[in-house]
Amino acid sequence: MRSRPGALALGIAMFAVATPAPAAAVQCSSPASAYASGGPAGAGFPNDPLFSKQWGLQQIHAPAAWARGARGNRVVIAIVDSGADLTHPDLKGKLLPGTDLTIAHRDSGGNMVPAGGRCRGAQDEEGHGTHVAGIAAASTGNGIGVAGTAPGARILPVRVLDEEGSATAQTVDAGIRWAADHGARVINLSLGDTPLVDEADGSATDTEKAVAYAWSKGAVIVAAAGNETFAACDYPAAAKNAVCVGATDSNGAPAAYSNFPNDADGTVGVRAPGGSGAGMLLCDAGGDIWSTIWPASPDDCGTRGYTTEAGTSMSAPFVSGLAAILAGRGLTNAQILQCLKTTSRNPITGTVGGYDPAYGSGIVDADAATARCKASTTANFGGNGNVGGSGAHVKVHVAKTSRKQLEKKGKLTVTVSSDRPVTFKLAGVVRSKGKSTTGARRTVDLEKKGKRKVVLTLSSKARKRYAASKSAKVVVTYHAGSAHGSVSPGH
Repeated sequence: MRSRPGALALGIAMFAVATPAPAAAVQCSSPASAYASGGPAGAGFPNDPLFSKQWGLQQIHAPAAWARGARGNRVVIAIVDSGADLTHPDLKGKLLPGTDLTIAHRDSGGNMVPAGGRCRGAQDEEGHGTHVAGIAAASTGNGIGVAGTAPGARILPVRVLDEEGSATAQTVDAGIRWAADHGARVINLSLGDTPLVDEADGSATDTEKAVAYAWSKGAVIVAAAGNETFAACDYPAAAKNAVCVGATDSNGAPAAYSNFPNDADGTVGVRAPGGSGAGMLLCDAGGDIWSTIWPASPDDCGTRGYTTEAGTSMSAPFVSGLAAILAGRGLTNAQILQCLKTTSRNPITGTVGGYDPAYGSGIVDADAATARCKASTTANFGGNGNVGGSGAHVKVHVAKTSRKQLEKKGKLTVTVSSDRPVTFKLAGVVRSKGKSTTGARRTVDLEKKGKRKVVLTLSSKARKRYAASKSAKVVVTYHAGSAHGSVSPGH
């Protein structure tokens, strides 16, 4: 199959271009003058000039989540797409080194394009991936351009779509696996093909395996439902354990072009802002989704470096951003799916967490999700998922100590290690007579594989509870990516 981006405007533009630009005209980097600021900076947070036009962030109640400190700090979102504009001022501070997996091919003008494209690295040569990346996690509060859904998250660009927005299923599957192997907690797939095509040529089976592999690594896989007005999700959104995302307009109604977020295997289907599609005819259409764009893209038609697009491609990264916010609060992939399912809302019926064929579980709600979903209490979606450590291989060791030392000083020396980047959330807990008292908390970021030693110091209240009962025990609890558990001193 050939995967198509899920953006409505992009699909139309792609078919309208009869002859691509020659190789010499490809713009692999842009000067500062190619980017506008979007206007004067606003007041307060966020102060991004175009934030007032980003109705999608208001529709999913993202600012309320930010206000409680939920911003997806340091969580990695892989954008498996056409790459990202590596010099964009609203993205470059968020970008991690990505990869280009595009294969050698001839463009529609007959020009030979080498494997890896005409630009080095994961540089976008089309524009679609740059727009998607900005929705998910553009730099926020920097006084220029747009705000991202997950202001604290990082972006891992994985280029699988070529300069005309196409890819083989095998390339997309390779991108999913590469992202999972390189630390992505969330994988955004704003691309797809119809289940009928994928099942006919057998590529659906391989895509199911790629998604299953990423899921086993602890990743949340978020995919666009598609723009054919079908009653079901395209692939890869139709894969088991992939979140299928349909589009809404600025009024919260299902967008006319959007597929319904219905998945035969029962995986979570939701809606998120995608726009009306007016941008097919109008530049910078207010009813569509504002985000970053590669300045050399034909879609950059108004505010340099920023534009509006519409489609389920734009819907998916809102959900990816929310998934990153939840991952940053310690939820596993299975818990995040359960949270999305139980906190999304149906604007027609007013229900939360129900199911409707048109809305799926509903429009995602960052406020409700961050208020209600906690790592310690949220159930796993479907009773499965990556719980107990089969994602990143993590180890937590607590040094042996004496009861006298714990009563007096309360110090716990903890060594954490992992085979890939991960954030550990540690807590020193005293358990006595069926009650637990948390006496210390600490977050440890491993930016690369390795180990780190830290000290937790129990509070005086926790030490007194420990000293009051000879049967009391002290443990260190941990959440690290999809792994969680508790460890006693000496283990």
